[in-house]
Amino acid sequence: MTKYEPFGQVAIRMGFCTQEDVDKALEIQAALKAQQKEHKLIGLILLETGALSTTQLIQVLQYYEHSARVLAIEDEPTAN
Repeated sequence: MTKYEPFGQVAIRMGFCTQEDVDKALEIQAALKAQQKEHKLIGLILLETGALSTTQLIQVLQYYEHSARVLAIEDEPTAN
């Protein structure tokens, strides 16, 4: 099974937000869960709190899309 880097860590590594921004978003996500409210993705919370712009959110999602394609190619059996 392939593991992906957590969304918040990718956003930090790309220079789009800080660890504090991600921690705050995770706290919001946990609070929503505790209140039995609908699950909200971390990227959406970062967008809503102003930690990420729409363009930055899209760039992180494109990173995941590219990573998935690369991993799929790497997982293909080689013909020998």
